[in-house]
Amino acid sequence: MGEKKPEAVPGCRIEKAQPQDAAMMLELWRSIPGLGVGRGDDEGSLKAFMDKNPSTCLVLKKNKQLIGTVLGGFDGRRGYLYHLAVHPDYQGRGYGKTLLGQVSHELKLLGVPKIHLFAFSDNLEAAQFYKNQGWERRRDIKVFSWDTNNNG
Repeated sequence: MGEKKPEAVPGCRIEKAQPQDAAMMLELWRSIPGLGVGRGDDEGSLKAFMDKNPSTCLVLKKNKQLIGTVLGGFDGRRGYLYHLAVHPDYQGRGYGKTLLGQVSHELKLLGVPKIHLFAFSDNLEAAQFYKNQGWERRRDIKVFSWDTNNNG
């Protein structure tokens, strides 16, 4: 995925996410079962991420209504995807595939050689979606996290 620029979705526009989109993005994420919204998902953090990754944070809009999102980030070595989400009323129509293709294309333009993403292990729909798009599930790594607010 990402070898060529993806086709547009009829009746919709993919745009670069703007600071004024942040509240709608958070509202969308909270409406989708299986999509984790945590402490780091607040308007300030989201706006800072978009500021650091202006070409790879995307929204999908239909008649000015936000119906999809994806956040792409590049740390200079790898690309990472977060919160690829499509409103439940619009799922199953190819919008997620189009967003994934567009963010992959944008990351490739930045010179990203490999893209990683995280999905909860019990989110089987997400796992199947990414598998259907040609993504490989890594079984050779485990993810560890450390909460910087934890003093212990």
